[in-house]
Amino acid sequence: MKITLIGANIVTQKGDFFGSGIPYFPLVIAYTASYLREKGYAVTLIDAFGENPFQVVQEGDKYIQGLTPRQVLDKIPSDTSLICIGAERVVAHDSIVKIIRALKASPPHHKIPIAILENTQAVTAYSLQTVADTFFKESVDYVLAGEPELRTETLLHALAETDKKKRQHLLAAVDGLIYFDSSGKILHNEKKDVIQNPDILPFPAWDLFTLDNYWKLAYAHAPLTTKKYLPLLTSRGCPYPCTFCVVPDTNNQRWRPRSAQNVVDEIEFFSKKYGVAEFHLEDLNPTIKKERMVAISQEILRRNLSVTWKIASGTKVETLDEETIGWMAKAGCSYISISPESGSERIMKLMKKPFPYDRALELVRAMRQNNITTQACFILGYPGERKEDITLTNKYIRQIVKAGIDEIAVLILTPTPGSVIFQDYAKENNLDDISKLTFTPTWRKDYKKYALERFRSYMIFIFWRVVYHPLSVIKQPFSFLHKHFYTKMEMTFYRFFR
Repeated sequence: MKITLIGANIVTQKGDFFGSGIPYFPLVIAYTASYLREKGYAVTLIDAFGENPFQVVQEGDKYIQGLTPRQVLDKIPSDTSLICIGAERVVAHDSIVKIIRALKASPPHHKIPIAILENTQAVTAYSLQTVADTFFKESVDYVLAGEPELRTETLLHALAETDKKKRQHLLAAVDGLIYFDSSGKILHNEKKDVIQNPDILPFPAWDLFTLDNYWKLAYAHAPLTTKKYLPLLTSRGCPYPCTFCVVPDTNNQRWRPRSAQNVVDEIEFFSKKYGVAEFHLEDLNPTIKKERMVAISQEILRRNLSVTWKIASGTKVETLDEETIGWMAKAGCSYISISPESGSERIMKLMKKPFPYDRALELVRAMRQNNITTQACFILGYPGERKEDITLTNKYIRQIVKAGIDEIAVLILTPTPGSVIFQDYAKENNLDDISKLTFTPTWRKDYKKYALERFRSYMIFIFWRVVYHPLSVIKQPFSFLHKHFYTKMEMTFYRFFR
């Protein structure tokens, strides 16, 4: 059987360069492609963004980067048995729907079954169990909730069965599958399993991508200091129950690490194959086990690999300590993002996300002493937040800047489908378009209020940064001009002008 995997476009919301438009590599289809290829399937991969990221179309308040739906269709082999589209980011939902509509309206593609694959490893993704109906309205055939690699293989096995009764029996055994039965009723198979040992998976199929196009952009998710970089997923899942986040739904609060040996094998493999010197960790929480981070660092040093690596998507700061930070720095770690979320303990309790405020300051100092650039992320607008909570956040911004934080990101809460607070919040705000779910949620009734508070928080950050670390501020324009970025903020300004 032949399978075509499609990665969606990158979408930027007008006025939201901090939360959308980031050129994420589509890890969902990269891993699925490598796994299916290893199992003997013929794989065609279409990266709607990466094959032409310089083509930009404006649609309403969004900019769509990459191939048009028609251009995607032209690349699909006519003998494809199944088309799988990666639902990587909620902001790209509309662009995914447009590809689906183009497929369903264009012979002979309209007869090829379509499956939607879930991204379980990003806070900017969405739960397909929650939004499956929106895809079925577009005549999608299958929705796969959960990690897609093994599930796609079992789906293909079921579709290869020509006997209709046997096929329905096999479909009923596909973990997490949402589909139509023989009578046209939508069935939801229970999502039971996660990949317990990610070491079993082959490395992502980056050979099927136009990597040069990503590198020519000169910007990424983590601050980019070299031309060639690749994302790296060293673990899967997260054990924490944060109520604003989709991840507890998509991973059942299960954290599953790759071994240090396996992680460094991948670093070494792609470093030698493509000359990549920089790796951006996209894990949800890579540092849950300090011993593993030390082992990864020591293995990089043992192999004498000259690489830089950055924790781009954040980690729980209290899972680190000074010794671990020291090893990480020696092995090339140069950037770590952490998430205090709020300076208010009351709000953090509502979020079900404890944070060690004083200990975090000590660890930020340790990172600064080890020449690791740091970011702190904050969320405004959580349900029940009051003015005094925002005051506490701004007070903590001052403290963490003094400790040495290099940049902050201030996001306005937008609950994603699958998060604990999504349903009530969506109804309250009459949200009818899930692609509006970005960190600049203009649809919120109180958006203007929080946009002003966000601006104030950034001004507070800049003021105290100048007071406490003036030399670092002076260096930033030179980083911008030389395209050698130490912070995401520098790189975001470059992306804006680009």
